[in-house]
Amino acid sequence: EYQLRLTVNDKIMRTYRTIVGKPGRTATPQLAESVEGVILNPNWTVPQSIVKGEGLGERVLGNPSWAASKGYKATRGANGYISVVQGPGPGNALGRMKLDMPNRHAIFFHDTPAKALFARDSRALSHGCIRVQGARELAMTMAMLGNADSREELPAIQQEVSEITASGKYTRYPMEKQWPAYITYFTYGLDVNGELRKFDDIYGRDAPVLAALDAPRQRDRARKTSEEAVEIVDDLQTT
Repeated sequence: EYQLRLTVNDKIMRTYRTIVGKPGRTATPQLAESVEGVILNPNWTVPQSIVKGEGLGERVLGNPSWAASKGYKATRGANGYISVVQGPGPGNALGRMKLDMPNRHAIFFHDTPAKALFARDSRALSHGCIRVQGARELAMTMAMLGNADSREELPAIQQEVSEITASGKYTRYPMEKQWPAYITYFTYGLDVNGELRKFDDIYGRDAPVLAALDAPRQRDRARKTSEEAVEIVDDLQTT
């Protein structure tokens, strides 16, 4: 569906278009977590798949003026390991905000400077994290939902969040009332208008499930499980 639904008391208050993970290793997992805060003007720690795999680390170290224009800073350790961080700013891959939602996959909702991609119908384009259209409005709303006990407190929170965002400084704005977040995957379900609808099986999950249901039942079969955690970090194209 590529949609985020903001729900209060089982009622959809607002919907936002989203961009989700590409099929394959960077597919967005299904999760049930809690939003604990809003990160305003976030930093982005570039994953090694780009730092090393795409040569970004050497490029940043070898071209300081270009790196500065993109907000990148790189350090090389004694063992040759290069780490790259992109500082806050309008060109940051995470945009102006992300929702702090600790989980072992490092998946979260965030803003993006590449807003033209929201116009596409098929939006499985990210490296796992979920980019949200209208992310700054969502950040403001979550800050208010997570901290206000009355309508009278809303203007003060709104002003504070606006001032922090305008400052351009990395800030974690905690939420006293944590908010549940569910990332789900259905190929049939009720859409945002409440109508039953079929969705594209972008991750190809239906076929193995149907095959397992059709297969002969095996008696006394031990379940096989995996505790491996796959860390997925979102990014944009760096070229």
